[in-house]
Amino acid sequence: MTWNLRYAPHLGYRPPFDPLFCATVGSDDPVAHIEFARDQGFAGVLYAAARARTVDEQHRVGEALARNGLEAGCLLYTTFDKLRTTMWAVDTRNARDAIAAELRLAIDAARRIGAKRLAVLGGSDPERPMAKQHAAFTRNLRFAAEIAASAGVTLCLETLSNKSVPDMLLQHIADAYAIVRAVDHPAVRLIFDTSHVQIMDGDLLANLEATWDAIDIVQFADNPGRTEPGSGEINFESVLRLLHRLQYRGLVELEHGWLRPGTVSERNGLTLLRELDAAATRPFGATAGDES
Repeated sequence: MTWNLRYAPHLGYRPPFDPLFCATVGSDDPVAHIEFARDQGFAGVLYAAARARTVDEQHRVGEALARNGLEAGCLLYTTFDKLRTTMWAVDTRNARDAIAAELRLAIDAARRIGAKRLAVLGGSDPERPMAKQHAAFTRNLRFAAEIAASAGVTLCLETLSNKSVPDMLLQHIADAYAIVRAVDHPAVRLIFDTSHVQIMDGDLLANLEATWDAIDIVQFADNPGRTEPGSGEINFESVLRLLHRLQYRGLVELEHGWLRPGTVSERNGLTLLRELDAAATRPFGATAGDES
């Protein structure tokens, strides 16, 4: 089975860490889901919560990915209980020591699974000016970029909507892009998450083009509800056409749940994804019946 773009279903991206096709596979065993992804012709899997899993499971996932020729998506640089800590927003030696410690653990996990990208998120202090926190974030990223580069990994900044997770450092894609440009290091890049960007900024196509030169990862989830493409307001066909026109060859990480969990939704979601992917090669304005 061939695809025009390179998709990666998740193995559980937030509690309760259910894999995307749990009902279809009939198990939450990550190796079974990797084999399912292979059978569907997917390019990889997203193992975002690797830091929260056992070392043994990390090894099993890495071995299964290598055995089946699949790419590992990004993983969170820390565990979920620390995502909202403000260490990235503080310009101190203690903050950088804490960042370095987390990165060492994340790099170890990334090596076990063969991942090359770490998703970086951080909390903000609502009592301090955001501009000062962004300035500290930039300085800390310059420090962290050297650690990442020496380990052969890339730090990917992700914006989060304040509806989903309040008081985070990055909520708007333009702010994240400005920080990437200010850091000016090849080991610091962007994640473009369709749901978060739609909620906070809208105008997905314009924002995607405006930040294109800094994007390493694209993540798909519809809005509202962070459910499957086609369940909400986002025009994924247009997004995919633009990604195809821009010759995007990174992973499109399927980081969503299901509006109605179960095998029917999973089967229908897979069918719709194939239809959307097929439409990606058509020029804007063309329809399925056009010979062009």
